[in-house]
Amino acid sequence: MNYLDQQTLDELLDILGEDDLHAITSSFVAQLDVQLHDLAQCYNQSDLPGVARVAHSLKGGAGNLGANVLSVTAAALERHAREGDAVTAASVMAELPEIAGNTVVALREGGYMPAAF
Repeated sequence: MNYLDQQTLDELLDILGEDDLHAITSSFVAQLDVQLHDLAQCYNQSDLPGVARVAHSLKGGAGNLGANVLSVTAAALERHAREGDAVTAASVMAELPEIAGNTVVALREGGYMPAAF
């Protein structure tokens, strides 16, 4: 599965340069860990509006970086949480850690973030 829109990332690389893109992707990955934790916490507290809020933020950040699979999955989670569908939201949430991990690997392997991060 292609987790990244390489055209978007290559355009960002051309515009920002390697150092700035690496800073942005490193910040994104650090925030990603926080967002995954926050999603689990909101879900465990039956806070579907909180799940929707965090998923919306994740959707936007991932989309801006061309992390399309992660963005689409976060959008689905947001939609199900807003609809109050806790069962489907839980199913989508179960997919997120693997998708997030594969996205980070793809960013690293594509040279879009520092290898040491």
